[in-house]
Amino acid sequence: MEATAVSLARSVLDGVLSSAGSAVADEVARLLGVPKEVEFIRNELEMMQSFLRVASARPDAAARNDTVRTWVKQVRDLAYDVEDCLLDFALYSATVSSSTWSWLPAPLAERRRIAARIRDLKASVEELNQRNLRYHVIVDHCPPMRGVEVDVGQQQLLPDQDVLSAAEVAFQEWDIIGRSSEKAELKDKILGGDGGKLGVVSVWGMGGMGKSSLVSIVRNDPVLLDAFDCGAWVTVPHPLDNADDFRRCLRKQLQLGAAAHDEPADAIRVREHLKDKRYVIVVDDLLSQEEWTHVWQVLNFHNGKGSRVIVTTRRQDVARHCAGNVGEGYGLVYELKPLGDNESMSLLCKKVYNTSNFNLPVEMEEQASRILKRCRGLPLAISTIGGLLANRPKTSIEWMKMHEHLGAELESDLRNITNVIVSSYDGLPYHLKSIFIYLSIFPENQEIRCTRLLRRWMAEGYIAKNRDMPVEEVGERFYNELINRSMIQPSKKKIIPGVRVSHCMIHSMVRQIILSKAVEENQLFLVEKQCNEVPQSKIRHLVVSRWKGREEKLEHINLSYIRSLTIFGECPVSLISPKMRLLRVLDLEDTINMRNEDLRHIGELPHLSYLSLRGTKISKLPSSLQKLRYLETLDIEDTKVTKLPHGIFKLEKLRYLLAGVNFSKDLLQKLVQPEMNNKNTNLLGNMAPFLCCNRMDYCNISNMDQLSVRAPKGIEKLRNFHMFGAFNVGQGNGVGGRLGKLTNLQRLGVTVTGLTEEEGRELCQSIEKLGRLQRLEV
Repeated sequence: MEATAVSLARSVLDGVLSSAGSAVADEVARLLGVPKEVEFIRNELEMMQSFLRVASARPDAAARNDTVRTWVKQVRDLAYDVEDCLLDFALYSATVSSSTWSWLPAPLAERRRIAARIRDLKASVEELNQRNLRYHVIVDHCPPMRGVEVDVGQQQLLPDQDVLSAAEVAFQEWDIIGRSSEKAELKDKILGGDGGKLGVVSVWGMGGMGKSSLVSIVRNDPVLLDAFDCGAWVTVPHPLDNADDFRRCLRKQLQLGAAAHDEPADAIRVREHLKDKRYVIVVDDLLSQEEWTHVWQVLNFHNGKGSRVIVTTRRQDVARHCAGNVGEGYGLVYELKPLGDNESMSLLCKKVYNTSNFNLPVEMEEQASRILKRCRGLPLAISTIGGLLANRPKTSIEWMKMHEHLGAELESDLRNITNVIVSSYDGLPYHLKSIFIYLSIFPENQEIRCTRLLRRWMAEGYIAKNRDMPVEEVGERFYNELINRSMIQPSKKKIIPGVRVSHCMIHSMVRQIILSKAVEENQLFLVEKQCNEVPQSKIRHLVVSRWKGREEKLEHINLSYIRSLTIFGECPVSLISPKMRLLRVLDLEDTINMRNEDLRHIGELPHLSYLSLRGTKISKLPSSLQKLRYLETLDIEDTKVTKLPHGIFKLEKLRYLLAGVNFSKDLLQKLVQPEMNNKNTNLLGNMAPFLCCNRMDYCNISNMDQLSVRAPKGIEKLRNFHMFGAFNVGQGNGVGGRLGKLTNLQRLGVTVTGLTEEEGRELCQSIEKLGRLQRLEV
């Protein structure tokens, strides 16, 4: 836990010192009359940073010293306070530079307030310094703890490092390494059975055994794909208290679109969809017999087609219960056992050397065998240790240290895999620790889109700018490094070789560990269904999950220090308020029952950098959006918004504007499935009826205005754009001819309804000027 506190503190300090050392900060400090105070704070923070650099190399020393641990947390909190002040600092600077009325009473009062706050911060820094001297806070200058990677900064990520290819390998490791007999046995159990009866196959094994990976490979076997008409993979949301939650997840996976007005009608829709099909549905990560009761309530109907339900669970009693309670159907239980010695060695070599056929030297093989003996064939343990060893010197001495560091816990009890995971977490460099623990925001078994994660990291300041590469590329390298270390799992594979992993997941056991660290460090406050406790300290990240009802207010939480707000499910009424003035990330993706009026205070969140309304029912953006000077990402994809507000050209920092419909080929294929022809079952509200495709690879889309947004005049002023689409350049708005000024564009999506010949020529000329364009969708 101490390693977490140190890493978080270092991450915050890096961002603060970067801001405090800028020329803009110096100029504003001079205007406010506090240049000496700012310089003092900057120098003191640099000394704290040096202290934390030593502490991060010796987390075991910090752990043994309660005084050090307490002081580190105080440094982190003070760094947050300084950063909050710098945000006001920067906002004030921008306001002054764009106004000629800074001498009026209101601006003068704001000036005095910020200056007084800086003086208070200087006093706090002096007090913290005195506390350090008073209690003799030191960290011994000893060698780093065994198994912990000494961080030398982010410069270790050189441009020629091949992290993308290693990430792709993660998809194939099960297929290459083996489990061939297990694949054949499970496939036989799924395809076998009694005629047309509904069958339930329960796959059980302890956490980290690879149940989901095995089922995923078998499910995608060409023989099974041909044997079934359709399928779905539903990861059980925990806790599962009713059948409606499972039905909602199943409906989404079956691409049945928005929910019906009442649950009975929704249940009929699901059954009507499946009644004439031979389907295979995977119910992943079932925890209890009670959860199976809710699942079976949805799936308990027999259509005589020989359909299958595959359940994965960690508990044998749950597996037997599922297979034994299938009514007129039949059930089978399959236990997934640990890897054999040869497969274990192949997996370790795969993780360390990117090949399962590597011939280890004799002394290395001996150390590897000792490490694997303690892992006892558990794939998660082997992958996690392999990911850690891959980033350390490949010598027998280094591997012997790792063997000793793991301790004897695994020798006696395989369930102490958490010790291995914690060791791998402690072995991360500090800049990876902070972005990794950030993943605790997302629910268990949540599939996380890479771009969503990277843009959130950027908005929070977790990814520092690098003079040698764009911040996006730095973020991608961090993301792929987490995959290479087996800290996160790739969950979707791109067809095109060399393209990054588009989605990832966190193993439930890994998430439990980082969630406890995030909560204990007061970084995260999680509200599930209702708020039964009041946080006693400053909360930086608030997550509201499966709220009990829209009209219920979320009360008793101080929102003034919140940096990110993420909603999964219903959004409590009046939650988005001016109280969250330090908010940087507002992630409302797929939030249920969002209304336009919920955004009425959006312009009063001056530091907002990331705003996602993707997948909501929002149809209009408020005009106050133009006040968000620091907004970098605006995601309104798959909403009902068809027009951007006129003042959007004032958002000079905007890099990503995603709107309309994502015209990727796989989405088009989903939309044109025969069962999607019913107008009451469409994926994108009122958008699917406008798409007509034949059996070839050609689609005709009508009423494009409802599938894209119209950009107002002045959009060409947003020179920082990296991604823009989909928007309509037709019908005489003249925007297409001005796109050539957006020279930083890397991805562009346009619709061209009502385009005149002259406008078409201007559009082509504009596109020719976009020298950095990598992807064009028309």
